[in-house]
Amino acid sequence: MTLYYEDDPADDSTPPQLPPLLSAVAVPDGQDVLSKAVALAANSEVGTVFYSENTERMEIAVRLAPEVPTRQAGQMLFALMIGLGDSIGALAPPEVAVTYQLPGYVMLNRGRAGLVRLVIDPAAGTNDVPDWMIASAVVRLAASEHDHKKWSESAGVEQTTMKEEGGGFISRTRLIESSCRHFLVWVNRWQDDGFRPLHDSWMQRLEASAPIDFEGSQQVEWVGLDEEGGALLKLDGKPMSVMPHELEIVCGSPVLP
Repeated sequence: MTLYYEDDPADDSTPPQLPPLLSAVAVPDGQDVLSKAVALAANSEVGTVFYSENTERMEIAVRLAPEVPTRQAGQMLFALMIGLGDSIGALAPPEVAVTYQLPGYVMLNRGRAGLVRLVIDPAAGTNDVPDWMIASAVVRLAASEHDHKKWSESAGVEQTTMKEEGGGFISRTRLIESSCRHFLVWVNRWQDDGFRPLHDSWMQRLEASAPIDFEGSQQVEWVGLDEEGGALLKLDGKPMSVMPHELEIVCGSPVLP
């Protein structure tokens, strides 16, 4: 039995009810939420949560204003992944195992169902404080027959949805609300206690058995996370550390088909 069940699901036609620090802005179905948030980043308010009106996916992009250099601001990748995982864990049936895989995938029972990404002001260097940052998350709630056919024709990691894993009763709006609340909890924890609590929580849900996607044909071996959130890897046998904001450069842009 799940801890939460929506006998009367949230009305997906109304804006999500968010904590006071956040405000919701709808993005029409068919438009890319992350691209919209990036395009408006310089002129939007801190705490703006752009969300898609698509009800088969939960898509959000949160506008942030870091007060630390880029290399530390990138740790928000883990804060949002953990917040999203905690949200799913609270709403979905207990048999749904939530795990993480770099560069930003959220897995349900070892199938890819979600993706977290960061876009940081490109004018900021590694040791500069960026003017803005966008943290985005996508979770598949359901999939069409066309989606399943597309997944079956492509080799690689198994794809899944909330519905297939027993969470089909969870509405898009409820997941947006819950994910934002849990994300804020981890942001506050990070501000108070640093990266260590995030490191420990994320490592507990690491999906180490899943391959790490890298551009090219290099052989990649996962080692762990360092104290700043850098991914410790061995690339063709050579050790290296990749900071969170650099993961997409090394791995290529992750995709949730």
